[in-house]
Amino acid sequence: MNAFAELEQALDPTLPLFTEEGARRLVAMTPSPERIARMEWLAEKCDEGVLTTNERGEYESLVYSAKLLSILRLKAEAFLASNKAA
Repeated sequence: MNAFAELEQALDPTLPLFTEEGARRLVAMTPSPERIARMEWLAEKCDEGVLTTNERGEYESLVYSAKLLSILRLKAEAFLASNKAA
């Protein structure tokens, strides 16, 4: 599973990110059900202290990418809000 698949989609170099359309695309992005299930499964294993080294790396990548996407979504929401105010 590519932990950065959603980020790669959001940062498509052929589309500007913070145009109104790009910001709306970013705000609307949600992780796939498979990704959520995988992250939950890894989180349970982490809580139990039974992650393998590879699973720990995957879990950390998923957590970091989710945090980054959250920050980008907030920035996109702020961009959209500022455009409405203008």
